[in-house]
Amino acid sequence: MRIILRNLLRRKLRTVLTVGGIVIGVFALTVMGAMSEKLSLLVKGGVDYYGTKVMVVDARASLMMGGAPLTMDKQAAIQKVEGVVYASPVVSLMLDEETNVSFGMPSMIVSGDTEATQYETFKIKIARGRDLTADDRGKVALGSDLVKNLKTDVGKTVKLRGKDFEVIGVYDKTLTAPDNSAVVSLRDAQELTYETLPEAFKQSIKPETIVSEFDVYLKDVAQGEEVAKRIQEQVEGVKAYGPSYFKDQIGQSMVIFNMIILSGALIAIIVGGFSIMNTLTFSVIERTREIGIKKAVGARSSRILKEFLIEAGVIGVIGGLAGIGLGVLMTWILNESSRSKGLLLFLVTPRLLIYVLIFSIVISIVAGFFPARRASKLNPVESLRYE
Repeated sequence: MRIILRNLLRRKLRTVLTVGGIVIGVFALTVMGAMSEKLSLLVKGGVDYYGTKVMVVDARASLMMGGAPLTMDKQAAIQKVEGVVYASPVVSLMLDEETNVSFGMPSMIVSGDTEATQYETFKIKIARGRDLTADDRGKVALGSDLVKNLKTDVGKTVKLRGKDFEVIGVYDKTLTAPDNSAVVSLRDAQELTYETLPEAFKQSIKPETIVSEFDVYLKDVAQGEEVAKRIQEQVEGVKAYGPSYFKDQIGQSMVIFNMIILSGALIAIIVGGFSIMNTLTFSVIERTREIGIKKAVGARSSRILKEFLIEAGVIGVIGGLAGIGLGVLMTWILNESSRSKGLLLFLVTPRLLIYVLIFSIVISIVAGFFPARRASKLNPVESLRYE
C-alpha cells in the first residue's frame, strides 16, 4: 500500500484533481440518492396505507389534490355497499394556512377515528404520552418530526390554526407522512376546516357534517377494485379509488422520477471515472521504464495489472469517502434549513452509503482497467529503451 500511495503522490495536483472528480460525482449521487430514499419511503408508506382500503372523495375532488368536501350523510350509504366493513370519516387540512405549493410532504392536521383502529393494518405506536380517545377535545397527538418543529412536548400547549391544543402524545417515528402530522379529534378537525371555508359556503353546511374523504375498510382486500366500482355506482356524488390506485399512479410515477434524479448523479460519477482513466494513462506513459525494469526482474503481467487496478481502487475509496462525507453534510444542512417548514426531503440510510461507496470503487476500477491492461502488456525490452 505504501508503494501505491507513493505512486499516487508523484503527481499531487493531478491526483487531487482526479480524486476531486470522483468526489463531485459521489457527492451528487449521495444527495440525489438521499432524496430518492426519502421519496421511496414516502411512497412505500402510501402503498401500505392505501393498499388495504378504498378511498372515497367528492366527485368534484381528487385523492391527491383534494377539492370539495363530502358530508357525513355519505357514511351510511357507503357502509351499505356489499364488501364494506366500515367507512371511516377523515378530515385533513394544512397545518399552516399560508403553506405554498412545495416539494415534499407539508405538515398536516388530520382527524383520528378510534373506531377505525380495529380495522387499520398501518399501525403507529405512541412513543410518549397517550393516543386520542373518542371523547378528547382540544387535544392533539403529534408526529415525531412535527413535535420537534413546533418545539413542544407532552403536556405543553400548541396553536393549530390559531387555536390552542394540549399535546397528549407523540408518535413513534415512521419515516413517512405521519411523522409530520398533528392528529386531533374528528370534531376539532371539522371545526378547523369549517373556519377555512368561504363565508358563502359556510351558510350551506354545518361543521359536524364536513368530511374530506372516507377510508373504507373491506371484508376482502382482494375484492377492493370491485368494491370501489360498486361504491361509485351506488353512492351518488362520490369518486372511489381502489387499493391499487396509489401504487399504480403515484408509485409508478415515482419510479420514473427517481430514475431522472439519479441519472444526473450517475453521469457525474462516470465523468469522474474518465478522469481516472486519463490519470492512469499518463501514469503508465511516465512509468514505462519502471514497468520495464519490473518485468525484466521477473514481475508478471498480472502483478502489473493488479498494481494499477489497486491504484484506481484507492482513488475510488478516497474519493468515495470524501464525497459521501460532503453529501451527508449537505443533506443535513438542507434538512435543517427546511425543518421549520415541515419539509425533510432527504434520508441518508446505511444501504445508500454502502451502495454509493461500492459504486465509487467499482467505477474507479473499471475506469482504470484499460490503462492497467496496457501497462501489463508492455514489452520489457521496448519499455527499457523508452525515453
